[in-house]
Amino acid sequence: MAGQGFLLKTFNVLSSRIISVNRLNVTNFGNPSRTLKTDIKERIKSLNIPEKPKKPLTPYLQFLNQRRDVIVKENPKIGPKDVLRKLSEEWKQVSEEQKAKMKEKFHEESEIYDKKILKFNTDLTEEQREVLQLANNEKKEQRKKRKTTKLLKETQKPKRPQGPYLLYLQEQSKIRNLPLNILMKTIKNDWAEVPESQKEKYKAQYAKENEKYELELEKWEKRMISEGHPELVRAKSKVPEERPSRILDLKGKKPSKQ
Repeated sequence: MAGQGFLLKTFNVLSSRIISVNRLNVTNFGNPSRTLKTDIKERIKSLNIPEKPKKPLTPYLQFLNQRRDVIVKENPKIGPKDVLRKLSEEWKQVSEEQKAKMKEKFHEESEIYDKKILKFNTDLTEEQREVLQLANNEKKEQRKKRKTTKLLKETQKPKRPQGPYLLYLQEQSKIRNLPLNILMKTIKNDWAEVPESQKEKYKAQYAKENEKYELELEKWEKRMISEGHPELVRAKSKVPEERPSRILDLKGKKPSKQ
């Protein structure tokens, strides 16, 4: 019975979430260009959800806020990393007395924030909570995507080669001396009229480049797994975890007598 109760509770939670998403996406019918993010923003606006109180800045963030613009103005040619390095060095020089004042300010603002956020959460309707939860999930997903994109760039993931049609476009762009974006508007039907014998040239080029790409990708994926980033590789490239074996080595042992 306890198991059935848990399953029923889980089903009800999932159902309510699905209903919430469907409520938001109902306006997408016949308008595929709309996104969940757009719907969430419009839903928040239509429900008149008040602005969520902002958490107070910690002493260190207070200091960064005060000094960042000054550092950038004094050193216009340095990058963000160097700005943070300079700020970190300056922070070490801040007296304990100044830090104590910042801490006191932080604690005072934290008490005010706690009261405001309690009232904010208490005043929300169930529908408003659902929409805000969806908005929060969307933000987390976007952050995750940005992090993954940055990591793929930093680890220099091999780029997939262009297909036969894009190779043809690239070649025609050079011949006709036109940018690809303009050429694509005028060459839509040309590819269909290219003889199969000529298409084979582009297909062969793609096959050769794709073979090289697959080899480079395999090496990159092995490196990613060894460096602790298995989430970046394809499922088929992940080595399945070995299950602990309980098979005894009976080599050289005589079977026991019954």
